[in-house]
Amino acid sequence: MLELTALGVRAGVRGQGFRILLLVTLVLLGVSFLAGNFSGRQPLTVALDVGLSGLRFVLLLMTLLWVQDLLARDIERKTIYFLLAYPITRSQFLFSRFLAIAFLSSGALILVGFALWLVLFFFGSSHPQLQPPALGMPYLIALLGILLDLLVVIAFAIFLASISTTPYLPLLLGFAFALAARGLGPSISHLNSARSDPLHQAIFSPVLEHAYAWLPDLSRLDWRALTLYSLTPDFTAMALAAVNAAAYVALLLTLAAVVFQRRNFT
Repeated sequence: MLELTALGVRAGVRGQGFRILLLVTLVLLGVSFLAGNFSGRQPLTVALDVGLSGLRFVLLLMTLLWVQDLLARDIERKTIYFLLAYPITRSQFLFSRFLAIAFLSSGALILVGFALWLVLFFFGSSHPQLQPPALGMPYLIALLGILLDLLVVIAFAIFLASISTTPYLPLLLGFAFALAARGLGPSISHLNSARSDPLHQAIFSPVLEHAYAWLPDLSRLDWRALTLYSLTPDFTAMALAAVNAAAYVALLLTLAAVVFQRRNFT
């Protein structure tokens, strides 16, 4: 299984993914720098906020593309026959693909996160701010939250790939799943606030409350406020969010393995 994981990582590195990632990284850093320059009072905070938002969006697309390239297209092109010829079970193959995509996503997160940190560090030295954001441990915690978010999306996309007959279904539904899960918590909070429209609350609250029972709240993994405003971490809430994400990943991979084990590729 480790050999298949290494093969998956090499295939992901040799593909177009990392070339696209480098190009998008340069664009992201440039947009963050320009956004900071447009803010007169908190340039570094604005640049960091824009950079982290762009980072979450870019890595979401990259992970879904890797799921499509390393699993969905193998099924479509029937090259999975050769991969399953290894002396491993289908569950081990599926888990090796998850590990490969998780490793690629982690490497991309470290690469882009470090590049963003360098831009913020040198940008902050030329644009001093009265209360600068925390670029130490809180920044690493924010990146960890992004990684956990991506692992949940990867597991969901792999589950879709295990039951799908088209390589584009995991990409499209995985993107929709990520947007819905990331916006679930803020949407419920807004509807429960005093500023919400009573009509909207009556219509959408029952739907979102039912969705909360099966859809993970990925907004709980958005820990950027710790680094943006130097807040004190709530480790209990963060630990519960991490455990919830890990449980959801385990559940999705288990379901994917059960379906994949019984799937007929002939």
